[in-house]
Amino acid sequence: MMKPGINLEFARTENMSFEAGLEQARKAGYEYVECFVFTDVTVKINSHLSVETSSPYHHIDTAKSNVSKTRQRLEHLGLKFSALDAHTSLLIPQIGVPFLNKAIDWSAEVGCPIVMSDEGPLPTDWMTLDDAFDIMCISLDTIIKHANSKGIKIAIELHNKLTTRPDMLLKLLKRFSSSELGVNFDTGNSFLAGNNPVEMLQNVVDRVIHVHAKDIPETQLHERGHVTGTRVGVGVGDGMVDMPGIISVLKSANYDGVISVECDTLPQASKSYTYLTRQISL
Repeated sequence: MMKPGINLEFARTENMSFEAGLEQARKAGYEYVECFVFTDVTVKINSHLSVETSSPYHHIDTAKSNVSKTRQRLEHLGLKFSALDAHTSLLIPQIGVPFLNKAIDWSAEVGCPIVMSDEGPLPTDWMTLDDAFDIMCISLDTIIKHANSKGIKIAIELHNKLTTRPDMLLKLLKRFSSSELGVNFDTGNSFLAGNNPVEMLQNVVDRVIHVHAKDIPETQLHERGHVTGTRVGVGVGDGMVDMPGIISVLKSANYDGVISVECDTLPQASKSYTYLTRQISL
C-alpha cells in the first residue's frame, strides 16, 4: 500500500528550521519526509572566471550537515526520508553531475533510498529539444553509475520543458532501464504544463518510484500551458488536479511507494494528510 509523505517546503513559508519542520511533519501524522539538499559546486571556466552554485533556501547543505545527528533526529521522531530533492541542471553537466553525486553520497550515508532532480531550464532560444535530451543523457549516464555504486535510486521529476512532455519523458525512459532510472511523478507540474495528469501517469506508472502530490488552485489556471511547474500547491484535494484519479491509477499498478505532499503551509500539510489517508484506504 502506498504511504503518505510530506515535502518540507512548507517550512519555508512558515519560517521554520529543518528540525522544526521535521517535528511539525511528525505531529501532522507523517512518517515519511523529503527535503531539499544543496551542494556547493565551483567550476573553473578559465584563469579568471568561475561559476559557483548558491541557494537562498535549503534544508541540508551536504558539506555542513552532521549525518549522524540527522539520522538520530529522524529515529527519535519516528521519521524516514522518502527521497532527497537535489534539483540542479542536467543540461550543464559540469554543475549537475558533481551536484547530484554529492547528494547521492549524502543520501547513502543518511539512509535515504531515492535522489531526484529535473533537467533544469532549457535555453529554447538557441538549444533544441533533441540537443538538450542528448546533454541530459550524458549527465545521467555518469550520475546513474555513481548512484548504482551507492545503492541509491535516481528519479527524474517532471518539471521543465523536456520532462513535462509525455513523448520526451517516454523517450528518456526507453533510453534508461527501470534499474537505472525511475520517475518522480509530480501531479501539479504535469497539470500546469497542459497535460492530463491521470493519462500521463497511466503511460509511465510502471516506472514511478516516488510521487509528488501537488494540487493546483483555480487561481493558477491562467498559467496552464504557459509554465512547466511550480514550487508548491495548495492542500491536496483543494485544487483542480484529479487526485482520486491519480490514486486510482497508482492502486491499479500496485504502487507501494510514498505519495509526498507539496504544499505551502502547515495547515495545508495537516489537511492533506487526512485527505490522503482517507483516499488511500478507500
